[in-house]
Amino acid sequence: MAAALERALGPAAPGEGSEAALPPLPVLVLGPAGSGRTSLLLRAALAGGADGPRALFLAPSAIPRLPGGAGTDPRALQRLELRYPCSRSSLCRELVWHLSLSPHPPALLLLDGLERYLGASPAAPARLAALLLQLCRVPRCPPRVPPQLVAALRLPPPGPHVLGTLLRFFPARCHLRPARGDSPGHARVTLRCPGTAGRRWRLRLGDSGGDRGGDSPGDSPGDSPGDSGGDSGSEEEWE
Repeated sequence: MAAALERALGPAAPGEGSEAALPPLPVLVLGPAGSGRTSLLLRAALAGGADGPRALFLAPSAIPRLPGGAGTDPRALQRLELRYPCSRSSLCRELVWHLSLSPHPPALLLLDGLERYLGASPAAPARLAALLLQLCRVPRCPPRVPPQLVAALRLPPPGPHVLGTLLRFFPARCHLRPARGDSPGHARVTLRCPGTAGRRWRLRLGDSGGDRGGDSPGDSPGDSPGDSGGDSGSEEEWE
């Protein structure tokens, strides 16, 4: 799963452990509003051009514009399916269909706006994460490799203990921070997997489809219910 992000981002910076193969782990992409989470997921979906994996992109609201643009292989769009379940129940229906019943299941599952599906129950994050992993492992006939899973969560988390709970199910994590100073329009990306050195990149925002930061139109940090009472602290503390 982490390999899907590395394929999208390209070679890591020198000295960042780029020589080691990344383990096939589910990845949780973390970042504040506007940090490029949506752009990164779409970049992962389109990486590899026509030869990349069949990808399913799920989000609670439509992206501002379709991915593509200069340098994008138009054949890559033919293997990308965009779906916008607006509630937790509709998300579960999409997951069951595409991962258990569809004759053409995705090889790459990208879930944007995870915070919008968690619900108010303290047990909801664990239940949703467990469902995601369980459905990704459903046996199919003929046998197939389980889909790669990458999910994006906006920081700050939408409630206490949410991030700690999710990290039990997503051992690999990818942090995005908007670059400041001399690099406007870019984000710093750090990918960490257990047993490997952290890898770092610089991502240009919005070059693989409109970046909405994973939020619905009009949202801003703190607009979502629970943002005011969730985990607190700096981005460094979440790392």
